Amino acid sequence: MMLPIRKKKINEFTSFLASEYTDGKKTLLEDILDSEDLLCHADHYEDYFDGMLTYNQRDFNIHINIDRGNQLAFKRGRFTLGHELAHYFLDEHRIGLKYGFLESHGSKHELNQKDPIELEADYFAACLLMPQDKMKGLDHKMKFSLQKILAVSDYFQASVLASALRYIELCVHELMIVVSKNNTVLWYAQNEQFPKWPFRFKVGGKLPPTTVAGEFFTKLDSKYTTVEEVNPDDWFYPFVNDGRANRKMNEQCYYSDSYGYVISLLWFK
Repeated sequence: MMLPIRKKKINEFTSFLASEYTDGKKTLLEDILDSEDLLCHADHYEDYFDGMLTYNQRDFNIHINIDRGNQLAFKRGRFTLGHELAHYFLDEHRIGLKYGFLESHGSKHELNQKDPIELEADYFAACLLMPQDKMKGLDHKMKFSLQKILAVSDYFQASVLASALRYIELCVHELMIVVSKNNTVLWYAQNEQFPKWPFRFKVGGKLPPTTVAGEFFTKLDSKYTTVEEVNPDDWFYPFVNDGRANRKMNEQCYYSDSYGYVISLLWFK
């Protein structure tokens, strides 16, 4: 887990970088490359990695794998490039690679990423693509639902999952996401405002069958569900002394045909 002071430092630096290289909405990553005389090679690397930062005793180079869908004009490619820029701009990453403390390695998008260096680079990419001040400027313009996350994704040209995670971090109301594939829970994230109730599911186990997500997997005839009102005990074992246990909760699901997983959004009215 990243320390708050480290997150603050990354937020501040990426906010400055994004303010310098922007068209008003999206961060201009190619302009950042040009400002640093940093070469980016978008090429065919089969299935070995999404992106890689290398050092050849004189120069740094970024390699982006288009065989895994990382075209720079698309959201996935932008996140991959942002991730590799993190390895370049974060001193500990760049210096470690330059002097051999860290080995050059290919990065792959993983939902259950545990490597602290890769997690930090993912966080840097999200902050660079979706600066905190711009995110907060969008927050009051639309009532929360999946459509808000999709709007954030399109506005900043960032992936839906990255947009959801960034929004969870910055929003002030209770919000949680559960990511699943083939009816199996892969991963989840919740903000500090969301109640810390015991789950009716386990990572690696099946989704609770009465949830919208659990039923969605039996159909998958659309890209997303409508907003549905659910009981918190469909997903959790609510604490009886928590007033939210008696409140209705909203659930809405989004299917990513690029990755084959379902993102379930959970929030209170």
